[in-house]
Amino acid sequence: MNKYCQSRFATIRRKCSVADIGGVKVGGDYPIAVQSMTNTKTQDVEASVKQCIALAEAGCQIIRLTAQNLEAAKALGNISKKFRAAGFSNPLVADIHFLPQTAMEAAEHVEKIRINPGNFTDKKIPLKRDLSDSEYSAELDKVREKLTPLVLRCKELGRALRIGTNHGSLSDRIVNRYGDTSLGMVEAAFEFVDICEDLNFHNIVLSFKASNTRIMTQTYRLAAKMMDERGFSYPLHLGVTEAGFGNEARIKSSIGIGGLLFDGLGDTIRVSLTEDPVQEVPVAIELAKLADKVRTSRQKLEIENAEENLDYFSYSRRETIEIPELKLGGSNAPQTVSQEGAKSADIDLEKIGAVFVRPQSPEELENAFKKNSFVAAEIESEKLEEFAEVLKRNEPKTVFVAPPPKAERNSVGEARLSVAILQKLGLGKIPVWLKFDSSKIVNGNSDKFSKLNEASIYLGSLLCDGIGDAVSIEISDDPEENVSMALAILQGARARKSKAEYIACPSCGRTLYDIQSAAAKIKSATEHLKDVTIGIMGCVVNGPGEMADADFGYVGGAPGKINLYKGKECVEMNIPQEESIEHLIALIKREGKWVDPQ
Repeated sequence: MNKYCQSRFATIRRKCSVADIGGVKVGGDYPIAVQSMTNTKTQDVEASVKQCIALAEAGCQIIRLTAQNLEAAKALGNISKKFRAAGFSNPLVADIHFLPQTAMEAAEHVEKIRINPGNFTDKKIPLKRDLSDSEYSAELDKVREKLTPLVLRCKELGRALRIGTNHGSLSDRIVNRYGDTSLGMVEAAFEFVDICEDLNFHNIVLSFKASNTRIMTQTYRLAAKMMDERGFSYPLHLGVTEAGFGNEARIKSSIGIGGLLFDGLGDTIRVSLTEDPVQEVPVAIELAKLADKVRTSRQKLEIENAEENLDYFSYSRRETIEIPELKLGGSNAPQTVSQEGAKSADIDLEKIGAVFVRPQSPEELENAFKKNSFVAAEIESEKLEEFAEVLKRNEPKTVFVAPPPKAERNSVGEARLSVAILQKLGLGKIPVWLKFDSSKIVNGNSDKFSKLNEASIYLGSLLCDGIGDAVSIEISDDPEENVSMALAILQGARARKSKAEYIACPSCGRTLYDIQSAAAKIKSATEHLKDVTIGIMGCVVNGPGEMADADFGYVGGAPGKINLYKGKECVEMNIPQEESIEHLIALIKREGKWVDPQ
């Protein structure tokens, strides 16, 4: 049993408590709430109010602003007054890092406070390698002492609290005991929950964000499982942090957020884009709508009895037979397939003597094997047993094509079910082709944006589970564009890298330079690099930690000044922004990661 959601094959929403965020209810049976965050300087009251209004008019229900110091926290009061005077009731949220006294001030003005257990009370000071239980308990007492006043004030004023951990920004105390892991992220949040519950405060939302979609997915699953085990169930705020910009950021957000929503997890969501924050809102709204359309309250009998034999809380790829002629399965990276003659695809079925079939009978399938070197067979899950004997006789020549997504059905769940049934029938090592044909889909709208969201959820979620040896997308009229989007989803799911990766924050009032223009210039200069990950961060608050996966980091160190990192090590400081990209390229060259564009 998976133990983190009611069903992996149908979308049944996780039951949880309800948080009241200034009248917007989150959790329970309430609709998924959409959030975003301003990127103005919070002390610039007029600009912040203007952006809050733009977000509200775009459909954003909950709006967050940074409060990086006491002055910014006080400015929230005027922002709230002017926003309400303009006729808007959307709750406002203060984003707090490092400063408990700033959180206390912000609580006077806004409906929710977001705190990060990684830096709210613990300082980034090296601790000895192993803390005894008594020493660890003493450190927790310090946390309790600093957190209690905020919790009591939130309780008194009717405020909500989001306890949000981020991968890469855990405290040294947590890393000392649990490592920089999913378990560490969950335990860090639960320590704060325990303090809140001791104070009889329950107006809580939890989040466990990462820029790595696999880690993000696994951590939310683990949190849901551990909440059930510990006897509490708070609403979940979903997000892929530092997702970046452009299609790649939308793909990563759809994989992480959409995949969990299809599992029935998630009560409020924020899509993080290094763009105008208003652009985040339609993506989030679309993901919430897709989840709502596939949600059900019941399961089929065969769903209840299926066993997947997967570890849902760490990644391991499904073991399959290798078909050497196709470089498919086994230890090969997932391959791209084209039925439309795309030259950039790894596999063109016609050129290799393979055929794609939807057999109506075992005899029809047997015939296909007799006439072709390889057969890619698409078979509905409920008919697999009928075809089992033919598949067993021809296993080395078989690629199984997961059934296509259908209207108002959890497409991810349908594919998982098929793979589970293959395993039950003794066919668990047949390679699987994940084929997204938008002509079969009506869950979303007909535009390319909606189709890409749905394709990302379908392919990306399964790839994060370790399922999928070949992928294809049919969204665009241009076959080469379809292959490009398939490769982007493979990269977003960490299944295969084909171009430079960017971990970029969406910017906020803490950002120390024009991050949007910088991100565009960095991408233009480096996107031809295939084996490089670059972190683009607005400030040093979370940046160095949250770009932990990056080879190189470009981080705001002071107004208009950039610090460069190699991994987690700062190697250059206070470079004028106008010179910084040249310095970044020079750093990449020194480390032997640069190739000239063709």
